[in-house]
Amino acid sequence: MKSKTGNARKGGGMKYESVRCNLCGADDYSVVYPARKAGSTEKGHFSASGNDVLLDQVVKCGKCGFVYVNPRPRGDSVVEGYSDAVDETYVSQAEGRKQTFRSCLALIEKQRPGKGRILDVGCAAGFFLQAAKQSGWQEYGVEPSRWLARYGREKLGLNVKAGTLKEAKFPSDYFDVVTLWDVLEHVPDPSAELREIRRVLKPGGLLVVNYPNFGSKLARLAGRRWWFLLSVHLFYFTPHTLKAMLEGNGFEQYYSKRHFQKLSLGYLAYRFGPYSTLLQKALTGLFSTLRLQDRQITYYASQVLVLARKK
Repeated sequence: MKSKTGNARKGGGMKYESVRCNLCGADDYSVVYPARKAGSTEKGHFSASGNDVLLDQVVKCGKCGFVYVNPRPRGDSVVEGYSDAVDETYVSQAEGRKQTFRSCLALIEKQRPGKGRILDVGCAAGFFLQAAKQSGWQEYGVEPSRWLARYGREKLGLNVKAGTLKEAKFPSDYFDVVTLWDVLEHVPDPSAELREIRRVLKPGGLLVVNYPNFGSKLARLAGRRWWFLLSVHLFYFTPHTLKAMLEGNGFEQYYSKRHFQKLSLGYLAYRFGPYSTLLQKALTGLFSTLRLQDRQITYYASQVLVLARKK
């Protein structure tokens, strides 16, 4: 049954709007998780390392089953929030992120051994692009956070534009590979983002997407306490809905696997904060005492990596 929540409204410092399903366009949904505090998201909460628990309403489309936040912060407010974000927490985990991205790049290079132009959308500080450049790719990045984009340009010497993909105005059929690392669930209009990516990809070009899997066993077991139910996430994909969205916007998905990452034990302890400050403090203290806070570990947290080609 459709929720009666009204139209755009003011709440928590951001303007809110009601939206249709981004996958099929229907305006028919049931509530998966009711809002804990209506209009709770603040502008400052939007960042690459955002760790605030989602308090807004999560719904499921009655026609196609896509899960999304509705009502949600207005699209222009979301982009503005990311543009203004300063994210030292993200760059503090440079080593683990670089190790993760080197592994991901090795997979990409098995699919596209002839290196060419590679674009990372929502590239944050540019750690994936750094690995690609070192491997011989012509690197391009777009990142809404002006602070992170500047970090990539000035600290890492990368070709990164501040802004959105559409604002970058890249030529059509230009890139061999486009990547979306933990990005598609953040953008206000994923279908439009995929259409623009298809435009700038060469025929047969490779698209790489990783995302938190709302349909995973871990997500089902954790329920409302699932660690990816965050204020920065507007959409919640399953393998079925992600594949449907890719196919509906001109891509053929041909490969999928679990996505493993590397981060420090100290950072992972920090991520427990919104769920249990007691556990966070205990783990932080333990890792500090044992001098393990900077130890990089490989972990799986219910994410999926997908490869698709432009039709």
